[in-house]
Amino acid sequence: MSTSLDPLKITAPDLHRFFVYVESHKEWYAIMSEARRWFGKNWKCQSKVRRKLTNRPFITNAPMPVWFEVPDPGWSTWVATKLGVRVVVDVDK
Repeated sequence: MSTSLDPLKITAPDLHRFFVYVESHKEWYAIMSEARRWFGKNWKCQSKVRRKLTNRPFITNAPMPVWFEVPDPGWSTWVATKLGVRVVVDVDK
């Protein structure tokens, strides 16, 4: 019997995890749109991001790190260039 991988703890071998720092819903939805355009349904994202962005205090304007797991490592460079967001590679993989 196979066990499923927990996406919060272990990245699947064929996916690359990146942290993208988002400030608003617009940025998050634009990044998700790019992931859909590149990979269809073959990618993962951190859950409950919209709720976390909505429930932040008004004082906090710092960007929030959100992880994305995608098959192509070149996607992070494309998103950083196209949308002007900060992308960090997960080194704990």
